[in-house]
Amino acid sequence: MYCYTDLSDKELIALVLKKDEQAFGLLYERYFPILFIYASKIISDEEVVKDILQDVFVSLWSKTGLEINTSFSSYIYTAVRFQLFDYIDKQKVRQGYADSLQHFLDQGVYSTDNYLLEKELQQQIEKEIMNLPPKMREIFILSRQEEKSYEEIARQSNVSLNTVRKQVSNALKIMRSKFTSIFFTFF
Repeated sequence: MYCYTDLSDKELIALVLKKDEQAFGLLYERYFPILFIYASKIISDEEVVKDILQDVFVSLWSKTGLEINTSFSSYIYTAVRFQLFDYIDKQKVRQGYADSLQHFLDQGVYSTDNYLLEKELQQQIEKEIMNLPPKMREIFILSRQEEKSYEEIARQSNVSLNTVRKQVSNALKIMRSKFTSIFFTFF
């Protein structure tokens, strides 16, 4: 029997690879608080930070044959830093799309053809939204059409904040895949 608190990170990792939950829990307890402080200095949204850290630890738990060639602290900080920067990059891309769309809308130049295409595309979007699974559709509509925050949606729908994020993300993936082919049909 181990006295887990006396074990080094390297020894705990060896146990985690054998799916030892107590070893994993101890690594989590050792590193989550300091990683949270570190990540919060980069991203101010605590919920996002918690989600990112959770994803890193889940990834650590699910890996098999993991080889760490540095200290565990270096490995986990690097993993968190990568996830933080990945999140920031995705936010920049989303903002770029939103800015581009807003610029297009601000121009206000619509020809009859553009108007008809827009109308047809809007109908197609509505159709695809209606084809989403019921709960996903409800959450997506609350988020995108009623512009409710994820917290408001979670309370209203009686689901977790993470569930709301996943449902919106999944709905967007479905919609993107549908509209890639539709885009080429229209243009």
